[in-house]
Amino acid sequence: MMNNNRGIVITGASSGLGKCLYKSFSKSYNVINISRTISASEYNIIINLNDLSGLKKKLEMNKVKHDLCILNAGTMGSIGSAFQIKDEELLEALNINVLANKIIIDWSILNGCKYFIGISSGAAIKNYDGWLNYCVTKSAFRSMLLQYQKDLPKLNFKLISPGILNTAMNKKIKSLDVGLYPDMNKFHQTLALDPKKASELIYQKYNDFFQSDKVEIDLRNEKEMK
Repeated sequence: MMNNNRGIVITGASSGLGKCLYKSFSKSYNVINISRTISASEYNIIINLNDLSGLKKKLEMNKVKHDLCILNAGTMGSIGSAFQIKDEELLEALNINVLANKIIIDWSILNGCKYFIGISSGAAIKNYDGWLNYCVTKSAFRSMLLQYQKDLPKLNFKLISPGILNTAMNKKIKSLDVGLYPDMNKFHQTLALDPKKASELIYQKYNDFFQSDKVEIDLRNEKEMK
């Protein structure tokens, strides 16, 4: 269990960028991890984010005050032509990338949280070959956080796009046939950054980000990433 100090929530803190975010923020905060696998955090809420009813029950059992919620966990979903993607596959991606995040946001608000960071992506505003699941759900996630900010102006929502990172997701993308998915050439031609660098920059500048009027931040535009 956490001590009496208020902490922060990071979803998906057991791998990839989320694991790096845990290492960065745990230097100053107690981290509550919400993911399907255990993290190094002392406080883990283990649940598959596709299980929405299970997620609600787990969160109801864990009323923990926290100041910041970083919505990092997500799924790319299956890759393929839009016509070939099954509706069940799109629904699973929607559950994980959108609906689970709404449940976590609402729970966080009830637990005193006023600051939210959503890890966004270029796929939220641009379509890529074969990425129906990811582009549709990241676009919906982006729109949802913008709507929360509009409806609840006393709270603070930021969307941060870290750019192309050297993670398992990037490896999956680079394994795709560029003949079938020409947009994937971009990921072969662009150097993937170390997620540790992105997480440290978010950690070092998140207070500055929240003081800014900008709701959407692209880390690639920050001088520290150039």
